Amino acid sequence: MATATTCPLTGRVGLWTPARELRPQARAVRQELVTDVDRCPFCDTAADDERLVAGHVEAGAGRWFAMRNIYPPLDGPTGTATLVVGPDHGPTLTHLHPAITAAWTSVFALQQQLAGRAPSRWSLVTTAIGASAGASQQHPHGQVLTPSAVPPISATQQRRLSDPQVLAALLQERHAVADADGLRLSAPPVPLGPEDLLLLPTDAQPLAALDPGAVARRVVGWLRAVHELRGTAARSRFDPTAAAIEGPAPVDVKVLLHAELPDGTGRWWAELQVTEAHAPGVAAAPLVDVVHPPAAHAERFRGRC
Repeated sequence: MATATTCPLTGRVGLWTPARELRPQARAVRQELVTDVDRCPFCDTAADDERLVAGHVEAGAGRWFAMRNIYPPLDGPTGTATLVVGPDHGPTLTHLHPAITAAWTSVFALQQQLAGRAPSRWSLVTTAIGASAGASQQHPHGQVLTPSAVPPISATQQRRLSDPQVLAALLQERHAVADADGLRLSAPPVPLGPEDLLLLPTDAQPLAALDPGAVARRVVGWLRAVHELRGTAARSRFDPTAAAIEGPAPVDVKVLLHAELPDGTGRWWAELQVTEAHAPGVAAAPLVDVVHPPAAHAERFRGRC
């Protein structure tokens, strides 16, 4: 017997059924991390490279820097797309390695800095790893998308986040995975895939108040839990002494961090998505079926993150 539920944030309807894993899955064709650094567009930047944007962060994972997107999804009258780029041509942001939390801290700190330069504009802070997440280059990087107008769905979601009933539904205890640093990891009422989580500040916060280190710790906790649940933790560890690059991301993910609206409505919040586990054609369908209903989904992650 399947159970239907509606996401209070998006209005999307979900159908919970134990048969989701039997649906056909498109095989993800992963983007390999090129072994020849001369072919990597992020490894050949000189101090006078015209693509560079002012701003950098050093938080224990080298010097992360900013640059214009080579193939911008937004440009000119439609807005801006700015990349944050890691210093090392090596492990992705989903390989488990000693500096992974510092790397994610650097990503969020620089993205926060870049988004703050246009306070009257709305920004989507996004980091995609792997082909199914839409990343065409596996060198560690993320981006800040600042469209000229707020997308209607984003405006709707942020205004709904100002509704106490919506927040109560999203933050209910039976959907909670972990609480720390004023943040809650929750099982979404209607995820796109069976390993997705939401990250929400328990108090209303603008993006400028985000603590990059705290967010990084929650994201890395989620990544470790995903690797544990999949049994991929051992082969996801990156060996910096290895003779060859270890190739693609061991798991494809997307972290979408939404800023509040320019008028202060809403709060920042993040979607944590394991993209290759999403149902085929999910973007075109409002009805999504997954293995676990929210409470069981939360219980599966609880204690691991």
